[in-house]
Formats: sequence, C-alpha cells, structure tokens
Amino acid sequence: LKTGAHTIGSSHCGRFSHRIHNFSRSSRIDPTLNPAYAMELRQMCPENVDPRIAINMDPATFDTFDNAYYKNLIEGKGMFTSDQQLLTDARSRATVNLFASNNAAFGNAFAQAMIKLGRVGVLTGNKGEIRVDCSRPN
Repeated sequence: LKTGAHTIGSSHCGRFSHRIHNFSRSSRIDPTLNPAYAMELRQMCPENVDPRIAINMDPATFDTFDNAYYKNLIEGKGMFTSDQQLLTDARSRATVNLFASNNAAFGNAFAQAMIKLGRVGVLTGNKGEIRVDCSRPN
C-alpha cells in the first residue's frame, strides 16, 4: 500500500530505464507497460540521459495526492515493475481496483498504513538518521 505514495513525486530515469530500453532479449520495452506511455517515457528518458533528470511518477495528477496512481496501473502506466505487479498479482488486484474506483477508500487506507508504519522500529538520537537520499544511508 505504501507504493500508493507514488501518486506524488518524481523518480530519476535510471530507476526504471531498463523497462523502456532493454527489458529483455525479445522485447526492448516491458510488455506490461502501456505502449504510448512507454514511448512518452522514452522521449523524456532517452538512453544515456543525464542521471539528474527526474520524471513524475504519476503522469495524470503528479502534484495531487489522489487515487490516480491506481487508475494508472489499470491503464499499464505503472512506472516501476513493483508498481505494475500490484495489478498483475491476484493477491493485490482487488485492492488496486477498489482504490482506483474509490478515492476515499485509498485515502483512509493510506492514512492507517502510515500510522502503523510510524510505529515500526523508530530509531531516536544517534541510532537513527534523516536521510538526504532515501535510497542510501547518509
């Protein structure tokens, strides 16, 4: 559910470029991606693009916290493989469909998940850190 946070923000091209340039020997583009969306991503993130270039994770409403992220998944517009797998995996498909059709259900579930996550393994003082880059320790 925390991937629902991908409804807002951006990602550097290098985090998903394998899906649009060299997915496999038989297909340069991940076949689970919407073809038109894949072409848009390729235009914004050509091969050997500057690694500082970042693209909105939600192409529909990138600056609004809403359920468009889930609607995008149904349309094959999940930027990351892990996002798109929420729809292709039978265990999470019903949740994707629910959240795509019900913004309030998504908002309530996200709030509850954030409350729970806020209580897990909180480190304080010199045992914890606020990361400058979430992908690696400072």
